[in-house]
Amino acid sequence: MPQSPYLEDQNTPPFVLPQSPGRRTRSALREEALTHAPGRPVLMLRPAPVKVRAAFGSAIAYTVTHILVEQDGNGPYYVRWEPGWLVHRL
Repeated sequence: MPQSPYLEDQNTPPFVLPQSPGRRTRSALREEALTHAPGRPVLMLRPAPVKVRAAFGSAIAYTVTHILVEQDGNGPYYVRWEPGWLVHRL
């Protein structure tokens, strides 16, 4: 039985922002994330604490289907659009 050509694409995270060379500030990362929004982003006035999978972070913006989560815990700082059903408010 032939395999689907889309199987290899399932292993790549679909909403990770492209990495660029060099260090950038947090505000620059947020601005880039907002330009790559899946839909029209709405900024939140206060970041809300959330849990995504097993990691904790802060929700800083949202669209109809996705939430922009920033994490600065045990690893490097990153900002990523996550599907809304994976994000749970604490």
